[in-house]
Amino acid sequence: MNLKTLFVCFSIALTINSCAYWADMTRELDPTKDLSSGQIYNEGKSFLNAGDFVNAIKYFEVLESRYPFGIYATQAMLDLAYANYEFEKKDEAIVQCNRFIRLYPNHPNVDYAYYLRALANFEKSATVFSRFFGADTSRYDVTILRESFDDFSLIINKFPNSKYVKDSRNRLLYLKNKMASNELYIARYYRKRLAHVAAIERVKFMLENFEGTPSTEEGLVLLIDSYNDLGIFDLAYDSSRVLIKNYPNYKITQSDVKKPIKIEKLIPVVEVKKPTVVETNESWYNFIPFFD
Repeated sequence: MNLKTLFVCFSIALTINSCAYWADMTRELDPTKDLSSGQIYNEGKSFLNAGDFVNAIKYFEVLESRYPFGIYATQAMLDLAYANYEFEKKDEAIVQCNRFIRLYPNHPNVDYAYYLRALANFEKSATVFSRFFGADTSRYDVTILRESFDDFSLIINKFPNSKYVKDSRNRLLYLKNKMASNELYIARYYRKRLAHVAAIERVKFMLENFEGTPSTEEGLVLLIDSYNDLGIFDLAYDSSRVLIKNYPNYKITQSDVKKPIKIEKLIPVVEVKKPTVVETNESWYNFIPFFD
């Protein structure tokens, strides 16, 4: 072996050894190496309470992998789901909730897993446009809203004494209004395209499944108009009677079943009160301030 080859081999060996040395020097030490399961959990909980969700997730994941059957593993699973939820990792939070529900269906806090999963689905439905530009989410795909609706309904039906029932009811009302608005939006689209039968079916589905929502009034009006367009005036008349029964501020102006049914929305008369003028015999001269 000549001197040149020997020098090249020596350089390569030195480079490899140097890389290994610096890799050992720069390798991050595992802060959980000598900690017990309780200590790891307490550290993760401290990070969670401080809002440091990155480190909280890291510690809870270490705890689960190192002590999967320990006394802290069960609670760590719920805390991990919450940390992912707060860190805007909604899909990971849902996975953790599903895992907890599957493994511990009779756990005292399983209602929290259902509630957190419902919240994750609820907030997944909020798109970038709705968050920053106020876009109406009812005009988009409401599949996630339906999943969230089912989750909140499950909480109310399966855990009637849960502390999450009140908030679940409020969110159900919001979701119900949004899904009804979505059905009405689709019905308007169909009617605009002269697909009157499809529009009628959408409105009927909305009235049967989401009654009592703000979309009901416009849905009934659209139903009357669609029946009129199809020449089914008797059903248009029946629909107008339902409208008037629920919204007395309407009246039927044309009820001939052989002609299109006409309705009119009454505008409430607001009485304007005139300002009261107090008459006095005192002269304006009496109100001029004088100084001594």
